[in-house]
Amino acid sequence: MVKYCDMNDRQRKVYTSVYNGWYLGGKYRALLDGREKVFWADSLPILYNEVDKWYARHERSHGHAQLLVKCVNAL
Repeated sequence: MVKYCDMNDRQRKVYTSVYNGWYLGGKYRALLDGREKVFWADSLPILYNEVDKWYARHERSHGHAQLLVKCVNAL
């Protein structure tokens, strides 16, 4: 993971959403402009990397929308 001060705008948006939604390892759900994806992660860096990859695929058409990441089921 890159230092926060070295992140670009996309990475900061994803990091902020993941950090605000992080609770414990478990099942997480990301929501972006009507799109939804479920992730399993046991650490913050793993969740960040997975959400970042997913968000990068949708950034062009949905980058303006709010990204929400929340814990669905903690382990």
